[in-house]
Amino acid sequence: MSTQTWLSPGAAASLPGGQEPVPWQGLARRLALYSADLPSVSRQSGHLVVLLLLFGALWLVSPLSLQSPRLALPDVPAPESGDRTEAAGSEPVALSADATTASAHTQYLERSAVPLTVRAVREVLPVSMPQRQVRTSVIVYTVQAGDTPLGIAERFGLKGTSLLWANPALADNPDFLRIGQQLNILPVDGAYHIVTRGETIQSIASTYKVDPSVITGYAGNGLTEGAPLEVGQALIIPGGVKPYVPKRTVATTTANVPAPRDAAVGSGRFAWPMSGRITQRFWTGHNGLDIAAKQGTPIVASDSGYVAVLQSSRTGYGNMIVIDHGNGYQTRYAHLSAFYVEAGQSVNRGDTIGLCGSTGNSTGPHVHFEVIVNGVRRDPLSYLP
Repeated sequence: MSTQTWLSPGAAASLPGGQEPVPWQGLARRLALYSADLPSVSRQSGHLVVLLLLFGALWLVSPLSLQSPRLALPDVPAPESGDRTEAAGSEPVALSADATTASAHTQYLERSAVPLTVRAVREVLPVSMPQRQVRTSVIVYTVQAGDTPLGIAERFGLKGTSLLWANPALADNPDFLRIGQQLNILPVDGAYHIVTRGETIQSIASTYKVDPSVITGYAGNGLTEGAPLEVGQALIIPGGVKPYVPKRTVATTTANVPAPRDAAVGSGRFAWPMSGRITQRFWTGHNGLDIAAKQGTPIVASDSGYVAVLQSSRTGYGNMIVIDHGNGYQTRYAHLSAFYVEAGQSVNRGDTIGLCGSTGNSTGPHVHFEVIVNGVRRDPLSYLP
């Protein structure tokens, strides 16, 4: 086993046999002496760490051109002169077509006069978008099976009242809708007026509560300044409101249908007349509730009373029953396919009085149900459980 001896440079001459000192021996000695000074080593190591962190931060915020590898760019055709649509004062940046022909050490992003996306956008989007035509004239719609006045109006983006005010046949009673019936469909919400003798733009505008310019300025009316109105001329009144007259109905006993002495009196609590699906609710133009079901579904008395009216007709309500409940209330059941009671008969709440049908002016099997309070029709949903 040999023992290693550290020699100073001056001691080299005293080595036996004239041996030369080994170079690394001196370096090892210096490192040993340097490491003995620990405070100096810690301080310089901290400086090195700070330099590394600073270099990393500069690398992260440096421009892409200092970080990115060389790009192998695809060939980009030069834009045609007609495709230059840059805004005044703008300086778009894009991939230069010359970048593909440059040497490998110069293939980086360069400025170009035309954005690369100009051609791509024009190839995808049409030059001009088609404009939707706005209807200004009245069209005619033929009623189909299952239609309701409100459903037809909503299909054309109109209010239910706009449909009624454009069709006098429905204005008095929209429940008279029938299959095959032709209805005027306005292009906008409002009213439809047929000019009569002696009327003027001013008088018509006053009737429908609009400014005269609304009528004269609407393109669908085809009015020219100073031209007189003609009798029978049809005018669209945008936003017009037809004067409303509350509808009243009286379904009381007559000499032919006297109230029976033992007639039941209603409790004021109403039951649903039939199970089914509500197809039309109570609204300004429809004074009842339409409940659709299969042909022949039983219909029951909503409350106790007696049959004040029993009517059979091919138009209007068709086969219809009115029950007087003897307390100011009456209920109407229309479009029945069959009767199970007779006029003047006393009935109790829940008794079957007929079957669901589609008689009269109807677009499908349903019962039209009304609640009449002192002669005025009210919303049935306010009285049903």
